[in-house]
Amino acid sequence: IHTSQGLRDRRVRLSIEIARKFFDLQDMLGFDKASNTLEWLFNKSKKAIKELASTKPISSAKSFSNSSSECEEVVSEINEEKSLMAISEEKKLKKAQKEAVSVCDLQAKKESRE
Repeated sequence: IHTSQGLRDRRVRLSIEIARKFFDLQDMLGFDKASNTLEWLFNKSKKAIKELASTKPISSAKSFSNSSSECEEVVSEINEEKSLMAISEEKKLKKAQKEAVSVCDLQAKKESRE
């Protein structure tokens, strides 16, 4: 970003909720840099960004608040999917644990009969 003081990096502060969602997404994607996660988000949002750009002027601060709420919805949906996947994995783990206990019980009963 070019500023009156020359070329500068531009940093963004995120609310705690958005930061959690963002870094959860980054972990899900397996990226180690925030810029990779943002690039992924931009690539996935190209169509929506083009639609927004064709209907609203960029200089409007209001348009950014609308697009950020849309992003929050997308990340929220991703978190819901992650949650459902975690529940599914938890069920699989519990089932495997029960099966392991059953096998151990059978072996113990068999050994006690011998």
